[in-house]
Amino acid sequence: MTPKLGVRETGSRPNVTADLGPGAVRGAIAAAADRLIGFELQFGPFAVAQLRLIAEFQTLMKVKDSETSTLPALKLFITDTLGNPYVEDEWLPQFMQPIARSRQEANAIKKGQPITVVIGNPPYKEKAEGRGGWIEAGSAGRAAPLDWWRPPAEWGVGAHTKHLKNLYIYFWRWATWKVFGTGHAAAAGQPDRDEEGIICYITVAGFLNGEGFEKMRQDLRRTASAIWVIDCSPEGHQPEVATRIFQGVQQPVCIVVAARKKGKQADAPASVQYITLPEGRREDKFSALARLSLADGAWVACPTGWREPFLPAATGLWAEMPALTDLFVYDGSGVMPGRTWVIAPDRGTLSRRWDRLIAEKDADRKEVLFHPHLRGGEPGDKHVRKDLKKGLANHEQRLSPVISETQSVIKPVRYGFRSLDRQWIIPDARLINQSNPSLWDDYSDKQVFLTAPDDRSPSNGPALTFLGLIPDLHHYNGRGGRTMPLWRDAAASLTNIRSEALAFLAESYGREVTPEDVMAYLAALMAHPAFTERFERDLIQPGLRVPLTADAGLFGRAVEIGGEVVWLHCHGERFVNPAAGRPKGPPRLPVEEGPFLPESGAIPGAPEPLPDTISYDASTRHLIIGKGHVDRVTPAMWAYEVSGKPVIRQWFSYRRRDRTRPIIGDRRPPSPLDAIQPDHWLAEYDSDLIDLLHVIGRLVKLEPAQAELLKEVLDKPLIRLETLASDADHGL
Repeated sequence: MTPKLGVRETGSRPNVTADLGPGAVRGAIAAAADRLIGFELQFGPFAVAQLRLIAEFQTLMKVKDSETSTLPALKLFITDTLGNPYVEDEWLPQFMQPIARSRQEANAIKKGQPITVVIGNPPYKEKAEGRGGWIEAGSAGRAAPLDWWRPPAEWGVGAHTKHLKNLYIYFWRWATWKVFGTGHAAAAGQPDRDEEGIICYITVAGFLNGEGFEKMRQDLRRTASAIWVIDCSPEGHQPEVATRIFQGVQQPVCIVVAARKKGKQADAPASVQYITLPEGRREDKFSALARLSLADGAWVACPTGWREPFLPAATGLWAEMPALTDLFVYDGSGVMPGRTWVIAPDRGTLSRRWDRLIAEKDADRKEVLFHPHLRGGEPGDKHVRKDLKKGLANHEQRLSPVISETQSVIKPVRYGFRSLDRQWIIPDARLINQSNPSLWDDYSDKQVFLTAPDDRSPSNGPALTFLGLIPDLHHYNGRGGRTMPLWRDAAASLTNIRSEALAFLAESYGREVTPEDVMAYLAALMAHPAFTERFERDLIQPGLRVPLTADAGLFGRAVEIGGEVVWLHCHGERFVNPAAGRPKGPPRLPVEEGPFLPESGAIPGAPEPLPDTISYDASTRHLIIGKGHVDRVTPAMWAYEVSGKPVIRQWFSYRRRDRTRPIIGDRRPPSPLDAIQPDHWLAEYDSDLIDLLHVIGRLVKLEPAQAELLKEVLDKPLIRLETLASDADHGL
């Protein structure tokens, strides 16, 4: 783990060398070294930190190599920062006694040494339950310090508190406990102390606005006097490597400084200031950091609400528009399978994987193939010995444990894997960790799902997407998100659009407004790149808002355009209207424009192996896949993205020969069943690809009309949030 450095308050003057001259340098460095404490868990980083500090002190103090014994002693310890400071370490063999002493001395510091400053880069590890030591588990007679940040049930965010189980959050909690003295009454049987100090961490940015971190943000506002947030990743998730502060970290990163003065009043929330580094190369960001000061005029104030995000508040027109979620009764997560082998681009692969699983006679080996989610080293949500009380609605009900299964696979069904990428899933509740039963219960051939980002903002392309299939948790662009269904029952009689909103719009426009109309309107105004570009600055804080026109004519035009957008996103299976040019079936561009596979470009099937490469030739407009190619693919189709995810390239990545994904951190490799896939290009891949290209081509052609419509809507009066809320309060 990365060292966590602490500085003990001594009362020394910080500008001693400026006051007394160069001759005071040695004494100042020695005094600083006496106040510097480092914790490190691993031997390698410990040794590196020790050598680097010695070299730095030697340079600053101008000490010769022969005089290094005169350097100040370093207070570096091999210890687990998160370990229980109230117990002595277990017995260790004689040859490891120096480590035992190091841990004992570190515990004494953690328990009793006043710490004024903590600086560090905490490790990032999702799903780190069981790795938070004393901070997570507490000890006899002392509650876990992390419990201090668990939101109460009445806040209604319990489903999101799983995100607290991350290593960097454990380190944040340790620092606030140690520097600010927060939660001592709960965690250590001691009263909270009026401490002053500073915490400065560079970490991933999820806690800035995630719902599961509301109590954490409340506590930081309660205990700190001022907080400064530096956004180091304006490019968003998975930016170009050259733009990343840490090359191997795909998540957005921020630097947060939390400072507390003595006498801080708990009922006065800390001020929170926010600034963003410029987009671009890592070196440019380092230069901007070197010039940055707390007096910089570019800092933007964040909301003062106790649980509000550490992000700038919405302002101007954006703040006056209703939130997307204000229009829906329910929004939730998509399906979280928990294992990748239950999804594939073709049905035959799923059947072969299932056959391999049930053919395995060794119980332990079958468990490995099944690939259960582990909790504390034991199988979690679903495993081969688990039986169920209920299966998935409208699918064969098999409830007995998989370990005794002998039947063939439950018939796979189409599945909304990623935006515009329709794959297949085994609809077997025994195999899916979190199936979200309401999605299956309310499903029918009239259902439409809207998917949108949740804890991050769209960076380009459509701000939301649609589908007529059961959606994956990561459907929108491979990184979480929320799902908003059109209907709340399988009969499509109970709308998920708020009835008061429908009534208000109908009265405003002087015409009936159906649930389908609202979904189409959202598609027209928001499912295109111009929306994301227009509101780029407002989208610093995640959460989509709707420019809801007050003009009945514009609303009608939007419904017409948006109906086609939803029809296209759903591959011609929803919002069918032949009179409006939307027949049932795969959408098609005009014959003379449509992409096609020429005889000379056929992608070879068996015995040729699956292709492994995809590229594009703009001069010939050829989409090249292995030894084949598709004609009449425009540059705009090839470049089509959904918030940073190139749709065509991502689609191919799940159908190429090498489908392995990089294993990040200490995540487990997937089940061996994942390796079962076709050994050649399938004919259904041809048809799926051509269907996809036609859909993208038509979406691209609609974008100018959507952009013009958005401009007209924004140029005319909008329905304000307060107007909609006011009428909703009166039952409209």
